[in-house]
Amino acid sequence: QHQQVEQEVKVMQQTRVQHQQVEQEVQVPVPMTQEEVVHIPKVMQQTRVQHQQVEQEVQVPVPMTQEQVVHIPKVMQQTRVQHPASGAGSAGARANDPGGGRA
Repeated sequence: QHQQVEQEVKVMQQTRVQHQQVEQEVQVPVPMTQEEVVHIPKVMQQTRVQHQQVEQEVQVPVPMTQEQVVHIPKVMQQTRVQHPASGAGSAGARANDPGGGRA
């Protein structure tokens, strides 16, 4: 006896995945370029002046005081004695006398 083996072909259904390329246009906002003035500080070299307080002792000669003897004439009152003169000379003498002939 001869045995026959039959093979059965089984057909299976598969879902087919199909990739389809889709092109889509998208509007993306582009940032606007804007001009801006920027102030940049400029570094400058400066010579530094340094003040230094200096104390200095200076010997100043003081003028010497010197004693001096000064002679001051003293005014003294004196009485003037006039002797009476005789004749015309006595009238003339009185006229020349600023005191008027009085002593």
